[in-house]
Amino acid sequence: MKPLEIRLPDASDTLAGAELLQWHANPGQRVASGEVLVSMDAVDTVLEIRAPCDGTLVVRGAVEGDWLDPGALLGLFQPVAETAEAIDSLASAHPPQAPELQAEDTAGSLRMLARELRLELESIHGIDSAESAQASPGTTAAPVHERAVIIETAINGATQPARNPHVPVDTAQIAAEALACFAAGASIVHTHTPLSDFSLPPAEAALRYLESYQPILAARPDALLYPTIGAGTAMAARLEHIRILAAAGAIRIGLMDPGSMILGWADPDGMPSKQSFMYLNTFADMEVAIAQATELQLGLSLAIYEPGFLRNALVYWRLGKLPPGAMLKFYFGGDAGYMGIGTGVTFGLPPTAKALEAYLEMLETAGCDLPWSVAVMGGDLFATPVARLALERGGHLHTGLEDHLGPDHPTNEELTRQAVALCHEVGRPVASCTEAARILGLP
Repeated sequence: MKPLEIRLPDASDTLAGAELLQWHANPGQRVASGEVLVSMDAVDTVLEIRAPCDGTLVVRGAVEGDWLDPGALLGLFQPVAETAEAIDSLASAHPPQAPELQAEDTAGSLRMLARELRLELESIHGIDSAESAQASPGTTAAPVHERAVIIETAINGATQPARNPHVPVDTAQIAAEALACFAAGASIVHTHTPLSDFSLPPAEAALRYLESYQPILAARPDALLYPTIGAGTAMAARLEHIRILAAAGAIRIGLMDPGSMILGWADPDGMPSKQSFMYLNTFADMEVAIAQATELQLGLSLAIYEPGFLRNALVYWRLGKLPPGAMLKFYFGGDAGYMGIGTGVTFGLPPTAKALEAYLEMLETAGCDLPWSVAVMGGDLFATPVARLALERGGHLHTGLEDHLGPDHPTNEELTRQAVALCHEVGRPVASCTEAARILGLP
């Protein structure tokens, strides 16, 4: 069942807005129909917003002290359903915390509960740790042909329907597309909000992500999902939706882009567009992302757009600052670049064998054993040599409609199946979500 939006009543003659006085329910807490969720100070009176039915408060969209306009989003509420009952059966062994405990403790309990639900699924399907041929971090690696491949499918991103009509454009389509990709063999699914809307404030963005992630996790509690970065001037604000999603038990992976670059595209005459912009991430920004992932016990997706991005990531790896679960994503620049507009204006290294070898030499020189994958942004990964070479060298694959641009219009599921077929052709097994979590060493 789709979560319900809890909002301040719409404008009327008697309500011009209200201040949030107090939350009476914590994220993840079950409440009965009619119980007070939140109290609002509507100038001359206290307004109580009550639970519309039995269910669970998924996430808060505002904090105490906020002044909210009529109709403002307060939070997301999940009515009682079979998935909630399954979580309750696990939660019975973990009594709810006292209300005075801090939000960090609540988030930790929710993460523990979500992971136990995944373990429960593993026990049902008889999954054993011996299934994974991939060695755990810090152990001797198995021969390449025995190492399971993590296939990550990035299903929307900057891609619009005009570029590929199969891209999902709302939360229901995103959920359905992700489930199809997991069924086809994806180990991880990466998403943006619908139509990659970066204008959403953190709480609103988190609610949109949860609208798509909750149906996925209801069907696949083992699913590995993660969003993109948000909008804002300070890195803490750009990552605040990550904190909300982690508190809701929806994600196990965070993200960090360890560098800066020009994001642009080609005008019709082939010239770089004057509308290009600088995508800036300072060392201070990187430390915010690392600290958040460490605090929330999340793995870290490290996007490598340029060689300098990798050098920065290796500094934090060498100093032992990266949290468990970190993975390098080598993004090669296709002819259309990240934005997929025009040709000839792109970024980073081209998708060639020598370019991949340059990245691998940097890893070898540093003695770095972090897992890594390859992607081509604004091109076709499978039309380049880097996909097969990555599999032959022990790497993983990153595909999907965020990346893909070619003469055809495949679906995300078709791209996932193409990655699976190449793995089989090279002779390497494909990792399940559970195996991918073990390969990465996710907390």
